[in-house]
Parts: sequence; C-alpha cells; structure tokens
Amino acid sequence: MREQGLHASTEIEKWTRLAMRRWITEMTGRLKQGLPIQQYYLLESLRANGTMRCSELADTLQITLPAVTNLANKLVASGYAERAHNETDRRVVMVTVTQKGLDALSELDEKAAELVEWFWQGLEPGETAELTRLLRKVVEYRTVMDKD
Repeated sequence: MREQGLHASTEIEKWTRLAMRRWITEMTGRLKQGLPIQQYYLLESLRANGTMRCSELADTLQITLPAVTNLANKLVASGYAERAHNETDRRVVMVTVTQKGLDALSELDEKAAELVEWFWQGLEPGETAELTRLLRKVVEYRTVMDKD
C-alpha cells in the first residue's frame, strides 16, 4: 500500500509540475506584449478584491512580502497601481489598481481566456467540471490547513 501511495504521489507531483510549467510558459508567451505574468496576477487580485494590504496580496498570491513590494513598485512606476498608507496605521501599505491597470487587464483578459480554452480543450465538459471541483478542493483544504 505504501508503494502505491508513493507511486501515486510521484505521479501527482510529476503531472502537476509539467502542467504548471506548460501553463506558465504559455501564459508568459501570450502576455509578452503586455505585463509580466507576476504583475498580471497581482493586478488581477486587486481587480477581484479591491484595495488590498501588501500582506493580503502576499497571502493571496502565495509569495513573500518583499516580492509583493517589488511587484507593487514596478506597477506603481508604470501607472498600473497606486500605493497609499492606511489612515489609522501608517505602517500598513495599501495597493489599488488604477484605471490604466484596469485597461491593461481588459486587453489581456482575452489572451487569458484563450489560454484557458486552449489548455483544457482536450477534456470533455464533465472532465472539466471534475477537474475544477478537485482543484477547488485542494486549494480550499490547503487554505484551511495553512491557517492552523
């Protein structure tokens, strides 16, 4: 049983790594005329959630706070985001997407949608639904467990 578990674990790791590598390569290629992928994901988080603290962005994107600061600096310098200090606690830095950032995201949305369709086109509708269900389950489980 342990051997089967180890084999399954190795297979999951292998296919997850290959899928993620392919996804990032394709997404980077499709966005190359726009934003770097990390900046795209940060702006996407801001669009979805509104103004966020840097620490919230780090949690959402699963990256370090210094990485968020670096990305935010680049986005602010490009005019895609704005940074402000929290009025009640000046140590807290808030980041907001600007109209220029929203416009850039709108242009890139079509490329991202095309990638999703292209990447998963080999799956039947039922398989897509099952994959979505399983991925959501993994992410929700990890989110709960990582808070403990």
